[in-house]
Amino acid sequence: MNAESKRVTAQCSAEKLYGFACDFHNFQRLLPPQVEDFETDGNTCSFKVAGFMQLTLQYAERTPYSLVAVAPASGSGSPIPFRLSLVITPGSETSCEVTVRADIEGGNPMMAIMIKPKLKPALDKIAEQVQYFSAGI
Repeated sequence: MNAESKRVTAQCSAEKLYGFACDFHNFQRLLPPQVEDFETDGNTCSFKVAGFMQLTLQYAERTPYSLVAVAPASGSGSPIPFRLSLVITPGSETSCEVTVRADIEGGNPMMAIMIKPKLKPALDKIAEQVQYFSAGI
C-alpha cells in the first residue's frame, strides 16, 4: 500500500529543508498532535502514537537535497513494515516543492486496513507542517 500527500511549497531552499529534515530534533515539529513522549538521540527517534503504539524510527535513506526517508528501527517491534519519505523537488534559492510519501509492505493485514483511511490525511498534515515551519528554516 502506498499513499502520497498533497504537494506543498516550502519557503526555503531544498538544501535548507534537507538539512532540517536530516535532524531528528526537528522531526517532532512535523508530527501530528497525537504523538506523545517524543525522544531522540540524533540517530533514532521514538514516540507513542496516542491510543496506538510506540514507534522507534531511524533514517533509511538520505539523498542530498531531494529525499529523506525514515523506517522502523531494527528490533523496534513495528507491526507494519513501512517507509516514510520526504520528497524534495528543488525550485529556487528561496523555495522548493515537497511531497510526503508512505510505502507500506507486508505486515499485519488487519493493521493495514485500520491505517489506510487515516494515512492520506496524516501525510497531508505532515506536508502542511513542513510548509509552515519552512519559513523559519
